[in-house]
Amino acid sequence: MHCNVCLSEVGDEVERGMARSNVRRFVHEEFALWRCPECRSIHARDDVDLDHYYRSYPFHSSSKLGWLESAVYRSMEARLKRAGLKKSHAILDHGCGNGMLVRYLRSVGYENAHGYDAHSEEFARPELLERKWDCIVSQDVIEHVPEPWELLHRFDRMSAPGGLIAIGTPNAERLDLADNEWCIHGLHQPYHRHILSQTALRQAGEKLGWEMARYFPTEYVNTRVPFVNVRFVVHMMACFDNTLDSAFEMETADRRRLLNLKTFWYGLFGSFYASDTGVMAVFRKPQLQGQVVMSTGPRPMK
Repeated sequence: MHCNVCLSEVGDEVERGMARSNVRRFVHEEFALWRCPECRSIHARDDVDLDHYYRSYPFHSSSKLGWLESAVYRSMEARLKRAGLKKSHAILDHGCGNGMLVRYLRSVGYENAHGYDAHSEEFARPELLERKWDCIVSQDVIEHVPEPWELLHRFDRMSAPGGLIAIGTPNAERLDLADNEWCIHGLHQPYHRHILSQTALRQAGEKLGWEMARYFPTEYVNTRVPFVNVRFVVHMMACFDNTLDSAFEMETADRRRLLNLKTFWYGLFGSFYASDTGVMAVFRKPQLQGQVVMSTGPRPMK
């Protein structure tokens, strides 16, 4: 067996598990997983027709930019600013889904923010992949692709010298294959093909020569804003059918199911219960020696 994250050849005696899909349409389907004993990354065993599973994908549904979404993306913006993001920078949200982050960034003054998503009719613009960017945001993307290193090398080619590469992803080291219902959304089958461990993510950046600008041990959605944190969202989905779909249906859901003490406890204090099941690493590509890079918008690749 071959791990396409750490590139190790491993024997058949590996940790294995089965996990159901967390998307309602496929909730009765189960998928086989295995863990690399060297880097602790998790891999889907079997190939699937991803085009089939991405039809009616919950993350591609349209949504308006409300106060809740703004609170979440304000957290993302704060992380990127701490790593060096400026409003003059050319930003690409790679794997942007419904484009909510792009709309938020533009609404607060990042005029050069763009989005790309191969599975979205609105944002499937391959010409964006032929430009140079000051900041590439890749939230919950690398675990979806068949070859993680191809994506990382793409980011390296697309990044301007001194540019930021922000990668948010589940942390395989904290996901349990044997008792996985509690982390079913991190496993997210069959969409997550290769889930990197936080160790493998750090080492991948080092191998590409990137510097670590900032590292965050929790997901960006884990804010101190009441009812906007990871633990509350997980509890909320569990109050319904524990599928990803339920997180997008709150406007029409029977909210009486949320009338319990845990709802209010996690809503107010859930950020303190965050674990490192999801992490974010913000890398910086080194400057060219003796060159000062000025941001003038997306640039053609050479």
